[in-house]
Amino acid sequence: MINKPVWDESILTGDGLFPTVLAIGDSWFWYPKNNLLNQLHKRLNRKKRHIILVRGHNGAKAVEYESGPIRTQIERDLDRKKGYGRTLKAVFLSGGGNDFAGRDDLGKLLLEDCSDAGSAAACLRSGQPRRLFNTVINALLSVVTLVEEKIPGTPVFVHSYDYPPPNGKGFLGLGQWLQFPMDEAGVDRALQQEVAKLLIDQFWLCLEEAQAKAPTLQLVDGRHTLKPEDDWANELHPTVRGFNRLAKCWRPALERTGTA
Repeated sequence: MINKPVWDESILTGDGLFPTVLAIGDSWFWYPKNNLLNQLHKRLNRKKRHIILVRGHNGAKAVEYESGPIRTQIERDLDRKKGYGRTLKAVFLSGGGNDFAGRDDLGKLLLEDCSDAGSAAACLRSGQPRRLFNTVINALLSVVTLVEEKIPGTPVFVHSYDYPPPNGKGFLGLGQWLQFPMDEAGVDRALQQEVAKLLIDQFWLCLEEAQAKAPTLQLVDGRHTLKPEDDWANELHPTVRGFNRLAKCWRPALERTGTA
């Protein structure tokens, strides 16, 4: 009996089982032991029986869902004959965070020298983060379009991120996602949380614009959910309790679509 999300597809084929949810994501779906899908699986299976098959990988970027190996895989997964299109009831998407976090990606959004910036917006290059987020949203929408082509009417759930703390904490002690690149750009430590908040809020606005173009797109707003000191394990990943809090945010959308 499967009592958690499935990251190893051979478990399904060995037992002759088929997924009802295809989850395509980054570390929020893949982070070791502690991830959002563990909490969502518990909630989905309270009233109904769901099997979640997970695609993607730790560090996945949303643009990988539009082309390359991940795209090829999900095209096959959604196919009614070669994949699981006949049994899937929903698709979960987690992506965007890795497209703007980290030394290289966040560094491209920030001015080379932000030492004189008096606000979060003043730290960003002209046209950013909108230019980057347009690329991210287009990649996410490409999956929504693909789902609609393969299995029409199937809801696709996309979540926002909450406001991550730029505190230098990372996985296994290595934290270079937020604080480090902002320090390199000379962003005042007192402004760094505001920069992170601005990015997350702008990402949400872009998601709302995307929803207007795609009726099957279901948005889950996780902002203003986590406690900065207690619910974050590091700069990008919540604790188990944090992910449990975020899973609760999915309830309205899951129930509205009849998924849960």
